Amino acid sequence: MKFKVTFFINIFMLLIIFTIFNLIFTTTSFAENIEELNLYAKSCMLVEKSTHRIAYEKNANERIYPASTTKVLTAILTIEHCNLSDTVTITRDMISQIPPEYTSAYLRPGEQVTVEQLLNCLMIPSANDAGYALAIHISGSVDEFANLMNEKAAQIGCTGSHFTNPSGIHNENHYSTARDMALIGMYSLRYNEITEICKKTSYTLQPANSYDRNFKTTNTLINPSEPNYYEYATGLKTGFTDPAGACIIATAKKDDMEFLAIVIGAPESDHKINYRDVDCKTLFEYGFANYEEITKTDEKVVAVFDDYIYSGFTLSTAIKIGIAIISIYIAFTIFKICHKKKK
Repeated sequence: MKFKVTFFINIFMLLIIFTIFNLIFTTTSFAENIEELNLYAKSCMLVEKSTHRIAYEKNANERIYPASTTKVLTAILTIEHCNLSDTVTITRDMISQIPPEYTSAYLRPGEQVTVEQLLNCLMIPSANDAGYALAIHISGSVDEFANLMNEKAAQIGCTGSHFTNPSGIHNENHYSTARDMALIGMYSLRYNEITEICKKTSYTLQPANSYDRNFKTTNTLINPSEPNYYEYATGLKTGFTDPAGACIIATAKKDDMEFLAIVIGAPESDHKINYRDVDCKTLFEYGFANYEEITKTDEKVVAVFDDYIYSGFTLSTAIKIGIAIISIYIAFTIFKICHKKKK
């Protein structure tokens, strides 16, 4: 009889522990039944900004080529390692590595530009030579800068990425996932310098000792003159190569709700449709229509602290683990008390 009682107490305690773990570690779902969206892209993800909660995802952990969305990581490192007013003298090494078919700002050896000017060229017209110029200015070489990129990506929490260059020029060993690019995109939003640049629809480069150049943004979602203009879009960075397809890290805000969308591997746009932009609109409209914002005070506090701790191990995760440990301790304490009473 004593054995049976002990056995049932043990089962009861295990059920309590399992329930506690399930409640604590199960991610809050975006909706009870996530509908299947009609998306063209190979991989995608939608994240709500204030809580960092995933609203929708498709093949988010599959390896992809990020193309010029890579430049968001380069922009992060630029902000963290440079003063915007620093002057950079363009060298031949900074521009000679760019394949002719890739977009450039037509930088010339000997031109003197600021880091801020290069950052604008990097993010608005997606100039690849601006990325290489920043990389060599920061690290001395593209290879060393790639090491810095991989270190930063790991620090942010990326687990499926490897970067070989600052601009997203195609390389078989330059890859990521939609989930990792979402982490990088969310991380970049803490820097106003980046978000303000990415809101611009045009930019004029005016080097101190050379001629002016005018550029338009590659992000058609934010340009009112484009047929794919989306009134709630606020940024961020596009990309395209043949192997990668059409890509974008996009942001949008409606009222007090903000989302970040990752679209990777969409078909190249044609005269009838821009598949990348259509996917973004589909994701954003789904988010704005369905998201139930979490308003509990304790979760808001956790979300705020999460902004200052790398995504690999956040404060909220630490709190959850702490609660789990305390809960297990309480469960076993009850178990011991029950045993003593039986004796």
